[in-house]
Amino acid sequence: MTLQVFSLIMASYLCQFPRAMIHLRDSAVRVLVAAAIAGTVAGCTPSKASQCKKLSNAVNKMRPIAEKFQRETKNFEAAAKAAGTKNDLNAFKGAAANLATDFNGLTGEVDGLIKELDRVELKDETLTSLKQRYVQNVSATIVAYKTDSDALATISKAENSPKGRGEIEQAIKAIIQTAGKMNVLTKEDTEVVADFNRYCSANQ
Repeated sequence: MTLQVFSLIMASYLCQFPRAMIHLRDSAVRVLVAAAIAGTVAGCTPSKASQCKKLSNAVNKMRPIAEKFQRETKNFEAAAKAAGTKNDLNAFKGAAANLATDFNGLTGEVDGLIKELDRVELKDETLTSLKQRYVQNVSATIVAYKTDSDALATISKAENSPKGRGEIEQAIKAIIQTAGKMNVLTKEDTEVVADFNRYCSANQ
């Protein structure tokens, strides 16, 4: 792939690509710590209050990982921007490879916490339902990040050829599409948070 061709690709897609990555970065924090707002459960019965806290504590374990997602994606944004400015394909591919590796590790950590969250026993049916909704949302988010990881790996391995150019184009499109899917997940996240807040702060 010539530098001129790469420049055209960067011009066509990087105007959308950073925005997509920023959206994914911010969505990670929103979605992965959705139920972290349970610090106050005034007015609940002891049993309900303890279960609200139990669920909140389990979900709060996601926070450090969400912050890592945010940090690594931000680092990639800076590296990709620098590569685009210098018209440096190898630097861009290197940044993509690093982020793919980071995403693989982080999604593995989240998978482990999802299994742990699944094992949290709640007698309250409403909280059980909220937990299930949260797990489903985070699981869908992780699928999106795994899709991005695959796309980034494709970018990092693309050859200097017309075929490689096509692979990069498709990979970037996939990441942009994933950012769109995050809009749906973020809406569900907002609903889960609102329902959790409303239920755990209500007098019983």
